[in-house]
Parts: sequence; C-alpha cells; structure tokens
Amino acid sequence: MKRTALNIIIFLLGATAGLFSAWVCSYRESPPAAEQQPLLENVMRHASTEIAAENYACEGSPVTTVGAVIASLLEINNTTSRNRLSYGCYNEVCTLSVSDCKPWQDQECSTRFLKFERDSQQQILPDSFSCLDMP
Repeated sequence: MKRTALNIIIFLLGATAGLFSAWVCSYRESPPAAEQQPLLENVMRHASTEIAAENYACEGSPVTTVGAVIASLLEINNTTSRNRLSYGCYNEVCTLSVSDCKPWQDQECSTRFLKFERDSQQQILPDSFSCLDMP
C-alpha cells in the first residue's frame, strides 16, 4: 500500500514537473535573426499591393491587399495571449503565418499564410504575393 502511494506521488510530481517545463518553454523567446527586421520592413513597403484573385485563397471577408492580410494575421494572433505569428524565408520563398492549432488538436485548427517570393538580389517580387488558409 505504501509502495503504491509512493509510486503515485512520484508519478504526479514527474507529470507536474513535465507540464510546468513544457509551459515555460512555450513562452521562451527565439533568438533574433539578422534578416527578420529588414524582411518585415520590405514587406510593409508593399502594404498597398493588391493580391491577384488567382493568388487569393483566404476565407472570411476579402482582404485583397498585402497590408490587409498582415492586419488579419495580427488580428488572428491577438485572440490569445501567446504569440503564434511566425515568419521567415527559405530558398527565396518567404511566409508570414499565424497558426490556430493547439498541441492537443489534430483537427479543426487552421493556419493563414501570406506568401511571397524574392529575386536573387533579395527584392520582393510584388506579383508573387498570395494569401491562403490551410484547414
């Protein structure tokens, strides 16, 4: 009986420590990347750029400019206390996105992306902007 109680207490302490450390790590800050601030500044220069109809696949009210899509990303991100906004580039393709997926969800979560491309001189190609929602 004592051994069973001790095992249960050890298990509960371990589970509590694991949950606490996962919660703390979810709030840690990412190290700043040197290219992120100039990337965001360059994207904001294109805020009034219209997104072509064939590149627009976002749900809800139509937000057809880059600035409106960025505003929708910030608005979606503002619905919880955690920062779910992410952005970066890989092979000249860049994305800004916000995810609505909780760790325990495997369905009914979504991500909104603002995607664009850059040329070899790291300049944004204005006609490459697209907005898409992933269910």
